Amino acid sequence: MRIPRSLTYAQFLKKIYQKIGVDSNEYLLKVSAKHSCQYLGRIKETLFPISNDDSLSFLLDPAAEIPMLELYVDAEQIHVEPPPPMSQQWGDINPQMSNQWGEYMNLLATPGLPPCSNTDYLAEPTQSHTPLSENFIPNENDGEDPTADSFVNDSDEASEPDEAEYPIPPEDGPDRVDINVMAETFAQRGAETSSEPTLPDLNTQPTFYRSIQFFQQTFPEIPADSVDVPNLRHVKCNPSYGIKHVIQNVKDQTGYDVPYQKAWYSLKMAREIVYGTWESSVQKLPAYLGAIQKYNPGTIVEWKHKGLQASTGKYVMGYVFWAFKPCIDGFQFCRNVISVDGTHLYTKYKYKLLIAAAMDGNQQVLPLAFAVVDEETYPSWKWFLQQLSRHVIRGRRGMCLISDRHAGLIKAVREGPDFVSPHGVHRYCLRHVCSNFNNTIKNVVLKDLCWQAGSEYQLRKFNRIMDEIKKQDVKAFAYLDAINKEKWTASHDGGWRCGILTTNMSECINGVLKGARRLPVSALVEITLERTVHYFHVRAMKGQKMLQNNQLWTDFACKMFISWQQKAVEHTVTKYSHAQQSASVVTRRQGRHGMNTHVVKIANRECSCGKWNQFGIPCSHAQKVCGAYNISAASMVKDYYDVMAYNNTYSKHFEPVQSEDYWDDPNFQLVHDPTIRTVTRPGRNQTTRIHNEMDWRQTRARQEAQQQQGDSSIQENVP
Repeated sequence: MRIPRSLTYAQFLKKIYQKIGVDSNEYLLKVSAKHSCQYLGRIKETLFPISNDDSLSFLLDPAAEIPMLELYVDAEQIHVEPPPPMSQQWGDINPQMSNQWGEYMNLLATPGLPPCSNTDYLAEPTQSHTPLSENFIPNENDGEDPTADSFVNDSDEASEPDEAEYPIPPEDGPDRVDINVMAETFAQRGAETSSEPTLPDLNTQPTFYRSIQFFQQTFPEIPADSVDVPNLRHVKCNPSYGIKHVIQNVKDQTGYDVPYQKAWYSLKMAREIVYGTWESSVQKLPAYLGAIQKYNPGTIVEWKHKGLQASTGKYVMGYVFWAFKPCIDGFQFCRNVISVDGTHLYTKYKYKLLIAAAMDGNQQVLPLAFAVVDEETYPSWKWFLQQLSRHVIRGRRGMCLISDRHAGLIKAVREGPDFVSPHGVHRYCLRHVCSNFNNTIKNVVLKDLCWQAGSEYQLRKFNRIMDEIKKQDVKAFAYLDAINKEKWTASHDGGWRCGILTTNMSECINGVLKGARRLPVSALVEITLERTVHYFHVRAMKGQKMLQNNQLWTDFACKMFISWQQKAVEHTVTKYSHAQQSASVVTRRQGRHGMNTHVVKIANRECSCGKWNQFGIPCSHAQKVCGAYNISAASMVKDYYDVMAYNNTYSKHFEPVQSEDYWDDPNFQLVHDPTIRTVTRPGRNQTTRIHNEMDWRQTRARQEAQQQQGDSSIQENVP
């Protein structure tokens, strides 16, 4: 039930009566609200009575920041004295009338009439029986008794007696009663006792009452302290703790199902207790980021405000960028590839989170930098890439940036010096290229061929797949041919990608922070710090274990090197130039495949298969040629796969941040921008992005295509 904050107590009580469906003339309501207060460092919950306008305005005051009231209502029946017995009621007014009513009651007790006991005054209002004259005409409005209206419900259901309690005699038989005959008999007896009988007024006739039946259901008493819903510890430790967890937690503890809306409000209040609101979090953000810089020197924080509020002297939040010092230092030992991506924040304001990530020597994601912006636009991407170049790349050459094909991002990359030739390159995510291709062509078979063409390292295989696409659909071929092949294919890349075809690095960070993206901004920054600290701790332990095992390279490099070494045994080598250390390698036939010739040049560290150039690890052909020239293939592995490089990546450590009492006051105050609030629809909010064809495996469509074409070469594991 939603109520305005300007509601008066009388209006509030009227809404309560309407909500629970009781009559204000029959019941007196006592309303209390659960109120949380802090006592001795703990949150205590008490019942706060609501009895007047002052108590209600205290709870509805916006300064109290109470988004929801949990009400407890006690209904107390208004006590009404039952009417006195007939003899007392009429005897005190008129003795003669009392005698007439006594004879009338005796007449009702004669055989053939329904029995009437002394407890009939407790019955529901029934049709009145009145001594009338010979000209008696039954009153059609007997059910409209003004006396009964003040005690019971005047509906038809309340005015009709139950057949089980008031048996009706059969229509034909000795027990049939004629009301007119009964009235005439009563009139004759009255004439014998008095010449001028005094009849009671029809408007003052007594009404018979029956006690109202109440249904009561008792529930097992559950102490409030034993139900921790939602558990604040779970909310703090697990940002993904959602409404379904709250409902299940209550059911496990009490056995009852909590409504979705109540679970939503309780989880919202728990998050505000742990993390605060978005507005308070924005105000806290400068002090918290300053504390991170204080205890972790070298951490980068950059601001770009929208303006200054003249009334308050506070800056309006625009962009904020942060990068941790250990991540910046660790990036120096990783490959020269950076993935960037943007994602939504699930808050009531339309902010976006921008992420930059790299890949270490063990094929694990290293977060580099984060930024919160209002929208994914050209200005926001340009500002983010400028901060990335200034604080993370720091003049490092040969960088490769992988991203989607966002128009604002592409324009910003073209204006940056670090990702354009000759200093660096910009590459497209292959998954996004295939997704855009499928949205236009709408053919899952051609989408799979597009993925195969982009992921092939050999030029001859790429050309063969493109010919197949052209054969099936000329429009699809023209779409792919219009895109610069260096941007999306591994065969034309030249080794810049280092074997990384997609933006899964930054997408992985998005998945890890999915639960945190619905939290306020200060909590989001805190969780990025905690996740990064966890990565460094776990991977530093893993690096020490590799050193103890006397490994030369990381687990990923060792696995790939050994796998290609086993395949090299089946190859045949023909040496050509000892000075150039070049040779041709013929692979072994395996079914329909094999018997292919590859050219290896050890001096240039390249092979025509393209894998050595991409991954930085000698392929099976290169290892075979190295053996022929008595050269150690292990010396040809890239340095970033070395165990020492991996340990140096995570050698730096973080320092914990002290409590707020030790933070320094920032040199400016910050407020959020209320103009970018999201417009919500009625009902439940969308808590995740709408899945598109990138999230669907489309296995069924591929199977149907296989049945139609009879082509068993279509891969089902293509994203």
